[in-house]
Amino acid sequence: MPKAKKDATKKGGVAPRGGAKAKAAKKLAHGAAAPPAVDLEPLRKPVEEAKAALAVAEAEVHEMTEKARGLIAGAKDAYRRAVAPYREACRKAGVACEYEGGRGANVSEKVSFEVEKMEKGVRVTVKGRPETAEVIPLAVLKESINRCAYAFCEKHVGPRETVGNKGGSLSNRLRAVLL
Repeated sequence: MPKAKKDATKKGGVAPRGGAKAKAAKKLAHGAAAPPAVDLEPLRKPVEEAKAALAVAEAEVHEMTEKARGLIAGAKDAYRRAVAPYREACRKAGVACEYEGGRGANVSEKVSFEVEKMEKGVRVTVKGRPETAEVIPLAVLKESINRCAYAFCEKHVGPRETVGNKGGSLSNRLRAVLL
C-alpha cells in the first residue's frame, strides 16, 4: 500500500480512491510540491462575527414576533369583551348585529356525513337529510374516492365554489371506512 493511503487509513479516514483528492495525495506521495498554504485565520474572524450577528438578528425577530402575537391576542380579547354585550342587546331587541363573530357571513353551513360500509358498497348520507342517502359501489370507489366524494357533494350539498371543500371531508371519511 502506498504511503499516502496508509497515512489516510491510520488517521481514521478513508483512503482516497479517485478524483482530485486522490490525485493531490498521489502527487504528494511522489515528492511533488505541496500546494501553497493559505492563512485562514484572518478570514475566519469576519465569518464568526457575521454568524454571531445573524444569531442576534434571529433572536430579535423571534422576540418581536412573540410580542406582536401577544399584542394581537390582547386586542382580540378586548374586542370580544366589548362586542359581547352589544350582540346580546341586539339579540334582545330583535335587530341583526352588524359585528360578526369568529365565523364570517361568507362561511357556508356546517355539513356532516354518515358513512357506513355495506356488502355491495358504502352508504353515504348527509346527516339530518335522509333523502340524500346513496349507496356508492365498491368498484366505483376503488377507481377514485375523491371523484365519488366530490360528485356526491356536488349533487346533494351544492357546488364547490359556494359550499367549500366538503368533498375533501367526505373523501377522508370514505377512506377511513374502507381501511
